[in-house]
Amino acid sequence: MPELPEVETFKRYLDKTSLKQLIKEVHITDNRILNTEEAYLRKALKGKQFESSIRHGKYLLVYLNPQFLVMHFGMSGDLEYYNSKDDPPRFSKVIFQFNNGFSLAYISVRMFGKVSIVNSFEEFVENKKLGPDAYKMTFEEFHEAAQRRSAIAKNALLNQSFIAGVGNIYSDEILFRTKIHPKTNINTLSDNKLKELYSNIIDVLEFGIKKEGDLSSYPDEFLIPHRKKEEKCPVCNNDITRFEISGRHGFYCPTCQKE
Repeated sequence: MPELPEVETFKRYLDKTSLKQLIKEVHITDNRILNTEEAYLRKALKGKQFESSIRHGKYLLVYLNPQFLVMHFGMSGDLEYYNSKDDPPRFSKVIFQFNNGFSLAYISVRMFGKVSIVNSFEEFVENKKLGPDAYKMTFEEFHEAAQRRSAIAKNALLNQSFIAGVGNIYSDEILFRTKIHPKTNINTLSDNKLKELYSNIIDVLEFGIKKEGDLSSYPDEFLIPHRKKEEKCPVCNNDITRFEISGRHGFYCPTCQKE
């Protein structure tokens, strides 16, 4: 966390609150969050405004003209727009103070996020080796990427160079809805199954965006509310299985998702 739906929620929040406002000052309370020098970040931002924003996968890029501010939110990142007269939100790491008397705080509780400056969107995507955005990609892009990989389905969905934006929680939901065992090799899936998988990637992410990333509000028929030990499958009522792949814990139904 946050995955694509959460970052899309942050993007829409930033667009609604902070675009086209002159940046008066930049306050950095912990420079460990930076992937650039403090002085360089301040120089790139002061006197500029957030012109527009782009989300690619789990990254939010804000256009400064001509450069981009990049925000990655790690496992506990957030944004909060507030009156500059008030105390900053807890765990604020970078604060963008605007000329209108309000500020936008980049928050990181566990310090896994990063803030940086890049010269171009295309260069950033190439340098990070990011695949197509999971919510914007075409089926043709997805099909081509899947055919080139022999990875198991769970790892493929988590690989940001395959598709960008899906993480641990949403990958479990996508595979559950498609009835694919997490250890199935993705390049062994039929075209029809790949179409179903693609459709469920889009649908699951779209639902997550509508929910603004609030996992506690998911209805019972989703796997997400049952991603814990001793839970039952919402479809067949058999036991959900917890497993570990590449250091991550996932969940699936061995009855609905046969190996």
